[in-house]
Amino acid sequence: MKRPVAIAMVFALLLIACAHGSHAGKKKVLRVPGGANIAPLGLVVDASYDPRLDNFAPGYKVINVVMVNQSLSIIYLDPERDRWSIKLKGRRSSQRAIHDLRQQDPKAWAAIPERARSLVGYPLALPVGARQVIDLFVPASIDVERFNELHAYLKSLNTRLEVLVSQ
Repeated sequence: MKRPVAIAMVFALLLIACAHGSHAGKKKVLRVPGGANIAPLGLVVDASYDPRLDNFAPGYKVINVVMVNQSLSIIYLDPERDRWSIKLKGRRSSQRAIHDLRQQDPKAWAAIPERARSLVGYPLALPVGARQVIDLFVPASIDVERFNELHAYLKSLNTRLEVLVSQ
């Protein structure tokens, strides 16, 4: 009795893996509201800005991004090829955000307290069922209070996300 159930589970997992892999060939753009489940990916993304973190890294403001993996696969993140940006209300272009401050600005990275560095590093994977906070850094000169969209290109999913954020 246990063997048919095990075979059915393996078959279901193979179908899910094949369906997930079939999306890898073409780049998709998904425009979604913040906090909503992105059904094709099994991913939830939302972001917020808290001005209390403005002095956390010298020269930068921090945007907190929350990602929840509701899929049945690990979602891999790539510090070299993933791209993040924010869009401000009333502007056409987006402002690039730094997701790996250690590589992009080592001087600012060194100014962050050592205990906090482990909390703001860019993760390499989002395990199944995991909830992860990713900190993005934008220049302090940007009026982040006006940000209403988060854009992310996740290389492992070959997908560009346009997340509509309500502040």
